[in-house]
Amino acid sequence: MHESTNALDRLAAKAGALYSLPAVAMKVLELTDNPKIDVAALKQCIENDPALTTKLLRVVNSSLFGLSREVCDLGQALAMMGIKPLKLLVLGFSLPPGLFEGLTTEILEWYWRHTLIKAVGARQISETVWRQPGDEAFIAGLLQDLGLLALVQQLGEPYVRFVEKVRAQERDLRALEVEALGFDHTALSARLLDQWGLPNVLIEAIHPNVGHGANVPAAPRQVGNASHDTRAGVGNDTRHHDDLRSRSPLAEIVRLAGLVADLLTEARAEVLDELLSESSPGLTPEQLDELIGVLKEKVDSLATVLSLRLPEGRDYRAVLVEAHARLAEVALEAAEDLMGGPSGGTDPVGGLADELASLSQALAQASRPIPESCHHAAAPPSVRRAAGLAPRAAAGACAVPARTALRDETDPGLLGHLAVAVNACRMAHRPLSLLLVEIDDFDDLLMHYGAAGCRRLRSLVEQACRQLDHPDTPPVAYNEAGFAIVLADCDRQPAVRLGGQLIERFAELVPGRSPGRPGLSIGVGVATVSVPSRSFPPGDLLAAAQRCLYASHASGGVVKSVEVY
Repeated sequence: MHESTNALDRLAAKAGALYSLPAVAMKVLELTDNPKIDVAALKQCIENDPALTTKLLRVVNSSLFGLSREVCDLGQALAMMGIKPLKLLVLGFSLPPGLFEGLTTEILEWYWRHTLIKAVGARQISETVWRQPGDEAFIAGLLQDLGLLALVQQLGEPYVRFVEKVRAQERDLRALEVEALGFDHTALSARLLDQWGLPNVLIEAIHPNVGHGANVPAAPRQVGNASHDTRAGVGNDTRHHDDLRSRSPLAEIVRLAGLVADLLTEARAEVLDELLSESSPGLTPEQLDELIGVLKEKVDSLATVLSLRLPEGRDYRAVLVEAHARLAEVALEAAEDLMGGPSGGTDPVGGLADELASLSQALAQASRPIPESCHHAAAPPSVRRAAGLAPRAAAGACAVPARTALRDETDPGLLGHLAVAVNACRMAHRPLSLLLVEIDDFDDLLMHYGAAGCRRLRSLVEQACRQLDHPDTPPVAYNEAGFAIVLADCDRQPAVRLGGQLIERFAELVPGRSPGRPGLSIGVGVATVSVPSRSFPPGDLLAAAQRCLYASHASGGVVKSVEVY
């Protein structure tokens, strides 16, 4: 177990170095850590990321929250919901996009279906069974399986094959992860959240005994007509290999929601017995039936507002009925076995020996100690770019939107192009414009389409850029989601027209939208200097274009421009 703990530590350290929270989430943590919270600063910080703001308002206005009236802005959301729920939503929806890169559509759709069922289920269980606010339960359910994505990234194909075979056999993924790795993916989730500085109550709920205060006893609670005290030695929870006596009520809620998600996405009938267990905190049949009755509508609604496509699943009630029937069959077979005497035994790993061996080898490779230079604090910008690390947010990074705030490592090639163009236009007494074009909501699209799909979308943006009606305008790569075009001898109005042309041509190139797919559009920002002065810094033109690009993203399909003096 000591070796597996070391492997988890090293894997968590590597994952923590590769995947950091976006700037807005980090700033929100900083602002809310202060006992005297500056509400205005918090609101401004979140609003600086228009994509996140839109997502938050959509979720708040969805059937999941059931507010009495529509919330139109963050100020209303703060007034009606309070700071803590909104803070939790920000943390829940500010996920490192690197965790979703390279994932197949099948893995992504399965992950989101399981995750949303768990998150919505946790909120419902918290509010209807525990009679307490469901915000923390919702976010804990939403974040609990991030470690699975990290394992896909770090262990690669062996882990993907392992997950696929476990799902095909309708087996317990977390128990078999412990068999192969010595820990399960929720332990890695908790370690990541701990490194990011998320609240300890969430960390403990996601995986007990990872947070600093994990051994605080839980209070008794009422379930149906029976009183259950989670401080007693209750249950036979072999799935998680945790001591239930140390679980908090929030951890119990997330555990039950996870069982519901397993039941509905994996068709694992045996979890029904644990859900309805009288020997450990569970649900009554009436409570489970009520939960199943409202779950699908709320999960589908949440998927829609998050622009997520979920795989088609069976009717939840039909799954529940079938699970009851299968559980009865299992009980009958067990009784027959007892009557017939001892059996010859079964293979405990169920034909997964090869996958377990491959996974152990992949873990040994991935959990090698990482060089100190790969950690955020020690890595210079060039090393961090080469390693694919997200730049850390500087102090006050929330003064600009999250995607712009992270652009402190702009491609020097673009600045080089600008410097040459500034000098040429200055000598010729000609205007110069810079046009930045970038895919809207790129982080959300990356989670939905995967890296390969987003590369194809980016190629369409490049194609549109190369069709502009302006001589000698080859696009220059601008971050992972767009391009820059340096327009010599082009003043502001023609540059704005070219930006509008770009938006139209990209819309023509994009294939027809499918139901449930997120919208596909681009933002365009334009900055112009009439005639560059002798001391005009090229970086000023770039900074102005970035501000306009941010405004374009916020406005949705409208070119934004500015004249630089």
